[in-house]
Amino acid sequence: MDEDSPKQSPRANSHGTRGTVPETAQPIHSTNSRQPKPDLRLSSQSPSLLTELPRELLANIVSRLENSDLKNLRLSCKLLASTSALRINRVFLSANPLNVRVFRAIAGHEEYRHGVTEIVYDDARLPRSAFEAQATRRPEMLITGPPPDPLTPWEAEFQSTAQEADEEWFQSARKANLWEIGAHKSHTKGQWDSLTREKQAESEMSYPASWAYYQNLVRQQDEVIARGADKEAFIYGLRQFPSLRTVTVTPAAHGMLFSPLYRTPMIRAFPFGFNYPLPRGWPARREPESPLDAAPWVDEEREAWARQVRENWRGFLFVACALAQERQHHHVSEFLIDSNQLQTGISCRLFEQPCEAFIDVVSILELPGLRRFHLSLNVEGQYLYNWQAFRSGLLKDALSKAVDLEQFALATDMDMEDPDEEEPPSLEDIIPINSWPKLQHLKLWNFHLKKSELLLFLAQLPQTLKLLELGVLFFYDGARYLDLLQDMRDTLGWQERQIQPSVKVALPRRGYYRDGQAIELNKEIDEFLYNGGNNPFAGKPTRSGVPRGVGVIRDAFLADFEQPWDLPRWQSSAQSR
Repeated sequence: MDEDSPKQSPRANSHGTRGTVPETAQPIHSTNSRQPKPDLRLSSQSPSLLTELPRELLANIVSRLENSDLKNLRLSCKLLASTSALRINRVFLSANPLNVRVFRAIAGHEEYRHGVTEIVYDDARLPRSAFEAQATRRPEMLITGPPPDPLTPWEAEFQSTAQEADEEWFQSARKANLWEIGAHKSHTKGQWDSLTREKQAESEMSYPASWAYYQNLVRQQDEVIARGADKEAFIYGLRQFPSLRTVTVTPAAHGMLFSPLYRTPMIRAFPFGFNYPLPRGWPARREPESPLDAAPWVDEEREAWARQVRENWRGFLFVACALAQERQHHHVSEFLIDSNQLQTGISCRLFEQPCEAFIDVVSILELPGLRRFHLSLNVEGQYLYNWQAFRSGLLKDALSKAVDLEQFALATDMDMEDPDEEEPPSLEDIIPINSWPKLQHLKLWNFHLKKSELLLFLAQLPQTLKLLELGVLFFYDGARYLDLLQDMRDTLGWQERQIQPSVKVALPRRGYYRDGQAIELNKEIDEFLYNGGNNPFAGKPTRSGVPRGVGVIRDAFLADFEQPWDLPRWQSSAQSR
């Protein structure tokens, strides 16, 4: 039986055992079952009209087309097929056989492999069950394992079976996805991707078909992991892509339902209307959930459990290991561990003591010519340990190895609504700013700090700095962004610099229904700092902290989304009278 066949879709129950989805859960719809097939036939004269154009003009037209259009054009005739080569500069990989096959095919193609500049590893594995989904967030559950099914009718009244728990989890996620689509339509005023998402929602696959398809994906995922096929493919790619410069590891690839952040081969192959629990892979906190105590990275007394916990970051671990060990076979200059504004990251507890993962990260930061590093950290519960992950000095020592760094981003999942009583160390204790004389772009996201300490840190930034991004900051000393910008203008002396750093400030849109949307101010801040403009935070503050009428709304999951942060329509109409 072919590995993609839906005939016997294994089901992973909460106990980790394998069953088989009954045939009544079939059929699984093919990718195009609910959408019309595009008519790829051109008119009889279309190819000849194009082929009669001068080669230079034809090449210019082709260069402006998307790959999806190029694929159709290449089907029309041999000449256009030879002059309309696909442009593949980014490839995807994950614990999915289709992603692995496509990745290896491109890596083995003598033409396409030379154009690849970025590998994106999707580190969001599909949970096998409700128990596994919960244990990602609450790793202590792995110690005792899943509860047994009830044995008596009395127990069954108060406790669900594993199958019932799985069904409730899956159905609940599907309902939440559909609710999000409705909320998304309201917030985007029906624009951007709202229409296409609504069409898929209207053609939603049934629960039995979706569950069967999902469990088939889980089975395939387990097979890839057991064989280590994605690990082998990644190492193969490092050696086969001579132009490779960027490696990104992210838990956010699936984005929103019917609107992924990355359209990986696996996601593109989903049946039309396939609704499923969106995986995040890493322990991800969603507002308004409270932070939990992150499990230790190393636990000598319970090493088997700690190893299970580390598997949440399986992709990050083997990608970092391969980049370190294969350093003679690649020229990677950008390493991005990017949560894309989700409340998650790799566990900061790996910086509490030397370990294999720490050694691999150091080896990567020591790479000659490493110019960009993005680090998203999960810091839940660090205040309970006096912020040992930062106070150990290991993180700062590791970062100091990247002497050629030009761009650095540090993001955490600190809770802005309930700041920790135990203050984290200052930025100077974490970031070795004096080790980066070439720094051009610095981004800090989701931090608790004091305004006075931030100003001291900013005063040390090198003359090469071009862009400073400050996002979602909480000031322990009661300071406001209004005060911060005033002091930056009056004390830093950046007006006299040959390169005047552009400053961007982002604040979360309070009350928004999901992570990823923020109010950004840039032009207004630069105008205030360098051209005598007004302080953009001087107006009447809103719940989000930004006065209406300044800044724009942007979305981390919609690249082209931008709306002005204006007054509500009813209020602006009242003021115009």
